[in-house]
Order: sequence, then structure tokens, then C-alpha cells
Amino acid sequence: MIAVSSLSMASLTNHCFFIFLLVISSFFFAPCSAYVQAETSPFYSIYSFGDSDSASTSDHLAAVLGLPSLQHYTEEGVEFESGISFMTPGATVMSPFSFIKNGIPAPQQSHHSQISAFMKLFYKDCFSFHDCGKNKVLQKAIVFMDQPGFNDYKHSLLHTRSISEVSKLVPDVVETIKNSIEQLIKDAEAKHFVVSGIIPVGCLPGFRTMFPENDNSRKIQCHKGLNLFATLHNDHLWQALEELRLKYPEVEIIYADYYKAFMAIIRNHAFLGFKTKTLMKVCCGSTGSGPFNFDLHKQCGEEGVVACSDRASHIHWDGFRLTPEASKNMIDTLFSKKGFVFPEFKFERGHGAAAAKRHHHSKIYGRFRDALRHLLELHANNIVD
Repeated sequence: MIAVSSLSMASLTNHCFFIFLLVISSFFFAPCSAYVQAETSPFYSIYSFGDSDSASTSDHLAAVLGLPSLQHYTEEGVEFESGISFMTPGATVMSPFSFIKNGIPAPQQSHHSQISAFMKLFYKDCFSFHDCGKNKVLQKAIVFMDQPGFNDYKHSLLHTRSISEVSKLVPDVVETIKNSIEQLIKDAEAKHFVVSGIIPVGCLPGFRTMFPENDNSRKIQCHKGLNLFATLHNDHLWQALEELRLKYPEVEIIYADYYKAFMAIIRNHAFLGFKTKTLMKVCCGSTGSGPFNFDLHKQCGEEGVVACSDRASHIHWDGFRLTPEASKNMIDTLFSKKGFVFPEFKFERGHGAAAAKRHHHSKIYGRFRDALRHLLELHANNIVD
């Protein structure tokens, strides 16, 4: 016979009732805005650029908008009209020469090669631009640039270990992003862009390992200098997008505030199903390697590096990448509340209703499951009083 105190049982009952209210209210109110938008999306496809290691974000965006998952441009028989991912591993925005002239070894992939691959497919089987018809396709599509510039800074910081030196690259990185957008506007007549800022890099286990701080007064601590650097980039990017909006008023250029969305996940991690005790630790890493289970000299997949058994409760997959669950929550956050994207999407009725409804119901069930699981964990650990 198991004895259960009336106090703990009452506490559990009260918290279960509270979660019940949260789930019911979320079903009828807060998250619905994301799926109302999905229901009314006028878009037919997405063309994404960025790092293929974070390609799940584009699939999550497609799901929120009720669109099919993306094909990769290297797949056999890929069709331009159905939406394509041009993401490649470790892709930077700047060209290899830009790094070399700054005394930094050249990376293997660049954003320029992705744009080139896009234009090659754009002109495939076309005698001329106006005979092609693909420009009409793009006018009903989203061009999604996922954290452009992030890999430029990551690559540079890994080789220089100097935040002040890497900060000098910000104007060139943002100018290159701006030029890429302008090229797609001029050469392909793209009409809808979603361009994300970068997340607060000072919260990533890899950078926190590279730049340790002695202040351990807070459980959830991010590197202030690196987060200021991320803000510097995002402010420059915001200004560049404003300039493009003024120059091309007929083009919709949306800024997705990854910084704010990521911090919202950190603040609400318990409700979203992410464990507090592993909040800043990597899922795939070296157990016992510092406070974050991360070793700069051992990558995920190498000998001695193992993946956790509960990935869904982790925000960080490795030192620099989020788990698919964290990426999904970040995309959901962007479109479930006002103030995370600017300007707001312009939608029309009647597109993607069935997909949006299925996605909405699936998320509500998952939210209830994760919240209940987290409550039981807290109660078992005597955190809930």
C-alpha cells in the first residue's frame, strides 16, 4: 500500500486543474492565431536558403502555413514549382575571398552557391526569362532566409576567438544578405521574403564553452557580450530590410525576430516540456565535459559522443544547433503572437484549412501531454509545493 499525503495530493490536483485550464484556454485563444494564419495563407510554396543542419525550421514554417515539406535541390526529379530547399551544411553568406582577406580560413560552402543553384533551376529549360513562367510561380511563393550570417560569425569566432574582431564583419555580412535579396527581386521577380535575425548566440552551449564567464549567480545565464553582438547584427539587418522596403514597396519583406522568439522559449521552457536541469546542456555531447556536456574537439557522431534518450526535453542538440522540437517551438512562437514578425503577414481566406486544423489539434494534444509530464516530474522531485 502506497501512502500519499493529503497535502501532496491536493497540490497535484490543484496543478492538474491549472494545466487543464491552460490547455483549454490555449485551445480556444492564444495559439489559434498561428493556425488562423495558416488557414488563410495565399502561398503555394517555399524556397529556403541557409544551413541544412537547421533545415527543420523551413519544414516547420511550411507546416504552419499549410504547405508541403520542401524537396532538396539535389534530389532527382525535383520540380521547381513545388518548393525547394537550397540549404547546405555550414553555408556562410560571404564569399570565401571575404574571409581570406580578413585573415580567416575560407569555409567550404557559401550562400552565393545556393543563390547560383536557385538561378540555375530557375532558368532550366527556359529560352528566356519571360518565356519561363517561373517568375509567376515566385510571386505566390515565400523566399525564406534562415539565420543568414550565423555561420559567418560561427566560423570566424572558431578561428579568431575575438568578439571585437568578428563584430567588424557585420556590415559586410548584412550588405551581402541585402544584395542577395535584391538579386532575387530583380532577376527572379520574387515578391515575398521572410528573413530571420540570428538567435542570442550567447545562450548557445558551444559559444558559452568558448567564452566562459565566472558569474554563476544565475541558473540560466547567457554571455552578455555575445548577445550584444547578436543584437548588433539584428539591428543592422533590420535597417537593411527597411531600406529594401522603401526601394521596392511592391515587395513584402518580413523580418522574423528569432532573438525574441528564442528568449520566449527560455522563459516558458517548463510549459513547453523542456527540463530545467538540462535547459542549457546539449543532447548530443560528451557527458561530464564541462557544465554543458559539450566538447569543442568532439562533434556529434564521433567516438565518445552520445545522444541523450530524451531529445524532446532538450533545447540544444549540440553546441550550436537546436533540437527539432526547439526549432518547431520557435517557429510556432513567431506566428502565434504579435510582435515577433514585422510587418505582419497579409493573408487571404481559403488556403490550407485542412492542414492547419490537423496541425492545430496535434499541437494541442502535444502541449497537454508535455505539460502533464513536466508536472509529474516536478512533483516527483518535490519542486512543486
